[in-house]
Amino acid sequence: MGVCALLLGILLAILVLYGLLLFWVLNERLKEIYHLVRVSREGVESMKKSLGELLKTRGGERREENRSEEEHFPLHFLQSEIKERKGEGR
Repeated sequence: MGVCALLLGILLAILVLYGLLLFWVLNERLKEIYHLVRVSREGVESMKKSLGELLKTRGGERREENRSEEEHFPLHFLQSEIKERKGEGR
């Protein structure tokens, strides 16, 4: 009975240590994901700011040619990039 209890205790200790290791690995991975999300958010914010400034400067200028804003900033490039990213996520 003493040997069985000793083996059960060792097994329990190993399982607890394995659980702690898994928790630590998961925590580190979540930190990496949070960092990537934060960097992406900052990139999007700077892109919004740049696009807003571009639209303000373009809106204030009077062009002799009648061009749409899409000609200055082609949106189909962004749409194709979104489609590519959706394909990568699957």
